[in-house]
Amino acid sequence: LVHRELQHDFRRRHRWILPLFSTRDVVHDVFAAVLRGLGSTRFDGEPALLRYLASAVQHRILDALRHHEAGRRDARRKADEPEGGLDALARSAGAPSPAAEASLREQVGLYRAALAELPERERLLLDLRLADETPFGELAGRLAFPSADAARKAFHVAQARLLVKLRALGLTAPEAGP
Repeated sequence: LVHRELQHDFRRRHRWILPLFSTRDVVHDVFAAVLRGLGSTRFDGEPALLRYLASAVQHRILDALRHHEAGRRDARRKADEPEGGLDALARSAGAPSPAAEASLREQVGLYRAALAELPERERLLLDLRLADETPFGELAGRLAFPSADAARKAFHVAQARLLVKLRALGLTAPEAGP
């Protein structure tokens, strides 16, 4: 009876509840409750006992369903309201997936390997210009280039060498989106 009730009603409409309880759980709970109340309850024959058991099973299933649905609602509420407010949600939404993070680490490793093959002056030039956005006039003074134009040309040459080394390692620039 319990299995048929679960199969007919709850397993069709509420598949998510399947892993949360089984037929055996429901039967065990119902019979434990019946045994506890057996001394105070009188039944007029077997049909009355069966009706009582069927009703107890149905109530137990409904209670379990309501309990787990309430838990799902509470979980959705907690997910909808992040602890740090909407700012925390925006930060977590931009976090890369584990696969993207692993890919990024691999690409950074390839970039560092290609960069290590360049002369020290070119590495410093690329670092100051790309990471710190140092102007070419300042680069010329810091790295002893004759002029800002010479620093710019040296930067483009170093950038081209780095690109060739990255392509040799199998790293290509991402495709531009529409």
